[in-house]
Amino acid sequence: MATYRERVSTALDLLTVGLAPYVEDKLRAIHRDNWMRAVKGSFRDDRDRTTAGGKEFDWDAHSLLTVMWDQWNSVFRHDLGHYERSLVSELREFRNRWAHQQSFDFDDAFRILDSVHRLLTSVNAENVSVIQREKADLLESHVAEEVNNQVQKTAFQRNKSWVIVIYGLCCGLIIAHAILYSNEGTITLISFVLLVFIYLIYQQFKMAAPLLYGPRECSRCHRIVYRKPCPYCKSVSEN
Repeated sequence: MATYRERVSTALDLLTVGLAPYVEDKLRAIHRDNWMRAVKGSFRDDRDRTTAGGKEFDWDAHSLLTVMWDQWNSVFRHDLGHYERSLVSELREFRNRWAHQQSFDFDDAFRILDSVHRLLTSVNAENVSVIQREKADLLESHVAEEVNNQVQKTAFQRNKSWVIVIYGLCCGLIIAHAILYSNEGTITLISFVLLVFIYLIYQQFKMAAPLLYGPRECSRCHRIVYRKPCPYCKSVSEN
């Protein structure tokens, strides 16, 4: 299962593929043969972003969003409105977070995929269906994880209840046997049995559900893992 950061990377790649033809066509329509010079004016550094001997521009998510924001009034406001401009601003912020290696959660990943989908839909990009599938896959994975987590927690609580019942039953039977066949030391035995089973039952009540995320020991290979599926067990099964 892809991490949220990998989902964001995929969204930015799809944004580049879908948005680049539209941006370039609009720039050519307004600036004509000087469109590449106008694009370079949107950046504050001297980095060469051209390929094929300076005849093509090497687009990425950062350059596309920067050019759209910088040349909105002169090029893009004729086709797009304030809503699309807000999407460009939002995606610029998320792209900067991605570039600075910041973490993402489900809400972030879904928001980015949704914003990319909306922006690509606005420009009639050819890969809108691809980003839609990415959104659906992320949502399906998230719902499946939540359902599985809840099922595991419910099963854990049910098993814990059964263990407590069995402890109580065993404790009662031992005490009943000791009373029926009483002899010297019966009170001591009963006290000891009660203390042992009270401690065991207390430990069951205190026991928390197993960790599904974060550092934990894999139950099969006993290595420390940080994600729910163990990468070590997975690689062994694949080989």
